[in-house]
Amino acid sequence: MTAAGSRRSAGAPHPAGRRPTLHLSPTPARISPPTRQGLQRGIMAYRWLTLAWSIAVFTWEVIQRNVVGGADAGDPVARPVAGFALLAGAVVLYVWLTMLYRRDPDRLLGPVPVLTELVAMAGLLLADVWVYGSPDHAQTLPSVTVLAGVLAAAIAAGLRAAIVAGFGLGLARYVGFLPFADAGELLSVRRIASWVLLMVTGWTAGYVLLKLAAADRSIATYRAREEVARTLHDGVLQTLAVVQRRSDDDELVELARTQELELREYLFGAAPIDADLATGLRRVARRAEERYGLRVEVVTAPDLADGAERTTAAICGAVGEALTNAVKHGRAEKVTVYAEPGDDGAVAEPPATGPIFVSVKDDGSGFDPDEVREGHGLGHSIRGRIAEIGGRVEIDGHPGRGTEVRIWA
Repeated sequence: MTAAGSRRSAGAPHPAGRRPTLHLSPTPARISPPTRQGLQRGIMAYRWLTLAWSIAVFTWEVIQRNVVGGADAGDPVARPVAGFALLAGAVVLYVWLTMLYRRDPDRLLGPVPVLTELVAMAGLLLADVWVYGSPDHAQTLPSVTVLAGVLAAAIAAGLRAAIVAGFGLGLARYVGFLPFADAGELLSVRRIASWVLLMVTGWTAGYVLLKLAAADRSIATYRAREEVARTLHDGVLQTLAVVQRRSDDDELVELARTQELELREYLFGAAPIDADLATGLRRVARRAEERYGLRVEVVTAPDLADGAERTTAAICGAVGEALTNAVKHGRAEKVTVYAEPGDDGAVAEPPATGPIFVSVKDDGSGFDPDEVREGHGLGHSIRGRIAEIGGRVEIDGHPGRGTEVRIWA
């Protein structure tokens, strides 16, 4: 959170009619508002449909066992009134959640709604065997309704929260069964199956949301690029074309041609991306030498693995920006680019492909990273590219002794 955001939360008034939404924790699976609200709409429908099913099944069980009876009906439900009261409480809970959803779907991701739903579902699971008086019945009192709480936890706080939610609900189910269990049934597959399934559901929900967030970012990047392409096509690209046709300065014409090709490559993907990382790094180095008169030495380890196309593109783009910064800010004359297989533990989970370590070291003026604020080139073009593939970047700079950019991807 920025300093401005901290000051605002500490005491600055919020716009009228808008209350801040407090989330459980920053979620790694941050998805776009339209997708997030669409998921919540689906979960809300799931809540009501599955709760209606739970009520219908419980009512049928009570009628069959307590009213109709018979040899095939099974033992009567021990506490039908308590069962209906608990289900009525679930109805009240869902009415409240529906009201919050109608006001602002994101309010459902606050700690109070999420935790309230999980506690209520845990209570239904805990009371299930007590209500029936026996562990032998068709389904639990809340049935699959409890999964809505796990899904809400996944959206609100990510993968780990969803797993913890599933574990907690499974534990409630198991604890509720203990007073009615024989010693031989405590560790039976039948009794712990729901526990395991609820945890697996939490993991699955969190993992799917991580992938959905990644897809959201890819779509957003594509749309932004399309918007930039439309804006620049009739402006910058045409201006560069005019410069090439009308200028008598050969150096200026060559620069305009290079810039036009690179811009078209970025906007429209006109040039192929090297699947071979070593080839891609040499191509980037050659371009920097031609443009800036820089001497670039590329050294690659013999066992350097070929990365995925997306990984190679990100690394080459980051290295290209690092070479530009070496000339632009460090006034370097020579740069060494070194690439080798990296250490598996050096990259944030999940590892990209490899992983791969790349060093870009120049002989420029250098700087102190702790005293210089990062610009757009370093923050977006280098760190941003590598972060998108799950890697990380370190900057080692010393005034008068050059700068080294270290990349793990």
